Amino acid sequence: MNRVALTRALGYTPRNSITRASFVQLELAGRIGLTEGRYLVREDDAERVLIVQEIDAPRPQRRGRRRARPVAPEEPEQVPVTRVTVTGVALDDASAGSAWLRETIGDRERGAQELRDATRIINRALSALRAEARDPLVQEIGVTKALTIRLGHGTGDELAEGRWTEASQLPQPRRGRLDDVDPQSRVAAVLAGRDEVHPAETLMQRARLDAQQGRDAEARYGLQAARAALREEPGPRRDQLMKELAAIEERLG
Repeated sequence: MNRVALTRALGYTPRNSITRASFVQLELAGRIGLTEGRYLVREDDAERVLIVQEIDAPRPQRRGRRRARPVAPEEPEQVPVTRVTVTGVALDDASAGSAWLRETIGDRERGAQELRDATRIINRALSALRAEARDPLVQEIGVTKALTIRLGHGTGDELAEGRWTEASQLPQPRRGRLDDVDPQSRVAAVLAGRDEVHPAETLMQRARLDAQQGRDAEARYGLQAARAALREEPGPRRDQLMKELAAIEERLG
């Protein structure tokens, strides 16, 4: 997408003097699978742009190498960072951008919604990539996995290059239940063969993610599969898992 197309995708036309938009930006360790570039995103009547860049990526090995080679102990190789920017609302000028940033940072729920909207768009792209590549290991992302989280505003040219006029870096968010529980005992029990993860648990977590990302149909099918798994293989956690399943179904309506 060239600069003119990017500008138009941000909601501007060549006759329009508006050349600025808000953005959410995440920096993630490693490559997430999406090719570097700019992707036009349409949702209802709104248009956004998803911009993917790789930073400090090491040179890939030649594809011709097919044999293992001996290596000596050394420092780990540098890990690339993927910078993902999702544009937001069009803004008249820098002062309007500063006001938007100040209001968004000051309203916790509004800021959280901006992050949810951005990650939903990124995961929509990753879902399409996973389906086309037939690769179940293409994983979706969340803000808890980000090395850096930014909110800000910039011109079309700035955002196209991963830069900005003004931005704020947000503190790392809580990791949900991982901050409240110690999973080590369960991990140790499963690895030692004293416990196991019921198939319904995996299906339910996937359904919960689908629901969070707005994929209600996938979530419903996943919960149907989880309920069938609990019927066919009750297991010692059946009652607890049935309660959790019912709670997810209630949230889905």
